[in-house]
Amino acid sequence: MAQLMLHRDVLKRYHKLPTKVQKKIAEFIDRFQRDPADPALHLHKLEETMADPKVRGANLPDGYRAIIIAPEKGDTYLLVHADAHDKAYAWARNKRFEMHPKTGVFQIFDVQVTLALTEAAEAAEAAMGQPQTTDSLAYPLSMMTEADLFRAGVPHPLIPAVKAISSDDALEALSDYLPKDCRDVLVGIAAGMSLDAALNEMLGLDAATPAELTPEGPGDFTHVGERANFDLILVEGEEHLKDILQASIEEWRLFLHPYQKKLVQWETNGPMNITGSAGTGKTVALMHRSVFLANRLDNPKDRVLVTTFTTNLSITLKGHIRNLDPNAAKKIEVTNLHALARTICARSGWKGRIGKDEDYDAIWASIWENPELGELPMSRDDLMDEYWTIVDANGVDTEEAYLTTVRSGRPRISRDQRRRAWPVFRAFQRGLKKRNLLTFEGAIHQARLAVEGGNFRKYRHVLVDEAQDFSLEALKLIRALSPIDDALPDPLCMAGDGHQRIYRSKIPASRAGIEIRGRSRRLKINYRTSEQIRQYAQAMLTGVEIDDLDGGRVSIAGDHSAFKGPNPIIESCRDSAAETDAVVQWIQTMMNDHRLESHEICITPYTPDIVTALTDRDIPVFRLKSRELDPGKEEPGVRMGSIKRIKGLEFRAIALACADPADPMNHLGTAELMARCERYVAASRAREHLLVTLYAD
Repeated sequence: MAQLMLHRDVLKRYHKLPTKVQKKIAEFIDRFQRDPADPALHLHKLEETMADPKVRGANLPDGYRAIIIAPEKGDTYLLVHADAHDKAYAWARNKRFEMHPKTGVFQIFDVQVTLALTEAAEAAEAAMGQPQTTDSLAYPLSMMTEADLFRAGVPHPLIPAVKAISSDDALEALSDYLPKDCRDVLVGIAAGMSLDAALNEMLGLDAATPAELTPEGPGDFTHVGERANFDLILVEGEEHLKDILQASIEEWRLFLHPYQKKLVQWETNGPMNITGSAGTGKTVALMHRSVFLANRLDNPKDRVLVTTFTTNLSITLKGHIRNLDPNAAKKIEVTNLHALARTICARSGWKGRIGKDEDYDAIWASIWENPELGELPMSRDDLMDEYWTIVDANGVDTEEAYLTTVRSGRPRISRDQRRRAWPVFRAFQRGLKKRNLLTFEGAIHQARLAVEGGNFRKYRHVLVDEAQDFSLEALKLIRALSPIDDALPDPLCMAGDGHQRIYRSKIPASRAGIEIRGRSRRLKINYRTSEQIRQYAQAMLTGVEIDDLDGGRVSIAGDHSAFKGPNPIIESCRDSAAETDAVVQWIQTMMNDHRLESHEICITPYTPDIVTALTDRDIPVFRLKSRELDPGKEEPGVRMGSIKRIKGLEFRAIALACADPADPMNHLGTAELMARCERYVAASRAREHLLVTLYAD
């Protein structure tokens, strides 16, 4: 029975088409599903005018045409484009629509354009008297054999063009005209990855393609729906069609990169880990995996836990998972770490409350007033900092545990100093107990003890986002909640990025008894942020070694974005007035020239002067609030939020207002790592446009 797959391009353009055309496309798809031979479809060949004989046209209202690709083998047809008559046919005329015989990935490419670009580049080099050097001949792609380039996913007609690439700049210039799958593989190889590694990490392909899934030729669409693909989705009936044509539907719900899909469905015998820099789709993969696992639960009492560090992100995740699969969502509990700990403590009989800053200040004050305290081993500020970062974060409750706690990233202090500091910390813990208070980390510690004591039911599967910000005690709680010790498959999945660690120093998962080595995978393709913004954000962390959440070092070789955009704008400002003017003018440009809506723009951090200047110009503003979802287009207004508040969100345009001389952006080389990571997080929330205001003397 014939079936139809839709290309991402059709869905992206669908709501820009006239209403009559939209309706006809929906009718066409529905009618095709019932009878692909129905003459009312007006499906006709275009062999005389198209480079690819598989191209078919279909009539739409008002002179519009749909472009359909018919299989030479198999019964799967592909709806790949829709536009006005001349534009639709011009778009398809010189393109090839093929299954690559080696990778099995569906590709769209224009041979004439690609070869013309290569010839133009070679001619330009010759005109400038710049013949190929020994270095250019040694460029990784130049050294590959035609057979290896073909195995990398390069279509046969494009191999000469790729062989001619002799530099990163040449690859960048050609990348927009290559099929995106082979582009990603070539970027990985150019960055130093082996061919097998690039195929695996960029496409999710193993070294050998199963024989039954290998296309017999470029027109064999028999297994197109089963192979790795970037942009195709199978229409599975009328209701599914209505769902995917919704105006509000997000692409991440429909399309997964093949490597993401591989991680979503990966069956493991122990904890697994997903890393990747900002925008690479870790959270998307985690959400899809939670639904995948929930739909496989056998015991009706079993539940899947999805937890993250921040409240705001957990609220967002809960809504997204509900939209992704309402039935699966009923079996998935989504909560932030601290709410999870409070729930476990309450169900275990605890009747107290989480302390507030004023509670802690009162306890410290009573300690400093104690005449028996004696000489302090370090300053009061250092003692308090030591308590929060070492004692509290690691669930330390005895002197011996404190003396043996690993102090990664902390100033060195002697064993004698620690012995003399312990009575201070013990006094603080007694002060908490006397008032029936717990710190957030204390609640996590008590929750862990409750779970380990059998006072709280474990989850069948546990998934953790933002794992880089979890303390040692939090990781131990997560381990206790998962069925790791029960030897059940897929017990725990963590996702995180050391680049985005903004709450604490790094803690290897193995210290909490979570062994992920051999089951850790990294996503390398950024879907959120343009390549220009990605490179700018990455440069903020130049010289910093980023960990893989288990003590190893992350390699960013092959990291790249899926699309390009304008370069970030950097404005030097002498004072707050100049900064306000720069930010307001930029926002006006975004709205007037680039047609951005106010809710698609964010300023972080923001100042009262900027808010006043915008409102004076009748530009609405909207302050992002803790524990509340961003209402999106339902509530207009340029978004205002702290860097921590916008973590997990994304905007088409972001302004980093950093003209305060004290802002770490003005001295990144000497700034603390967490401050640099915060700025990295903020910049990487921007999709297309980024403004950064800096202080100038």
